[in-house]
Amino acid sequence: MLRLAQIIRFLLFAVFFLAGTGAMVLSILADPELVNYYHSRSLLLDIQRQNDKIQSLSDQYDAQIDLIEDEPNILERLTPMTFGRKPSAPDTAFPQARNSTLLEETQNLMAQLENKTAQDPIPGWLKRIRNPKLRRALFAAGAGLLLVTFIFFGSSRGNLIEEG
Repeated sequence: MLRLAQIIRFLLFAVFFLAGTGAMVLSILADPELVNYYHSRSLLLDIQRQNDKIQSLSDQYDAQIDLIEDEPNILERLTPMTFGRKPSAPDTAFPQARNSTLLEETQNLMAQLENKTAQDPIPGWLKRIRNPKLRRALFAAGAGLLLVTFIFFGSSRGNLIEEG
């Protein structure tokens, strides 16, 4: 029975000690370290997205180059679309596609993509903890929890008598 009581006492000590130290560490590291961490992580994700986009474009260009090398006749068919030149085929009428609505929607979509607002990478809980009053309160609560932990779950008198 004494063994079970010591195990429960140790588990309660560990839980309260970890909660107290966690609160103190969080209050200390909240402003400089965690903010830098979330900003760096956001920048890393942006760079990875840009690298994926560049890789995708590179793969598309490689596929087009391979297609042109395999079939040289395709280059003549792609030139009018790519450079906007009129095709040069005698006795052939080529329709001109002009859709102003499609052009306007495409421009609106591109403007929306370019003006995309960057989301703040800092989570809401960290924004609240950055408040100096809340940081001090969190630190004091953690210190109080550590103090209570050592007072109530520290070494018992029975252990001190046995050792002494």
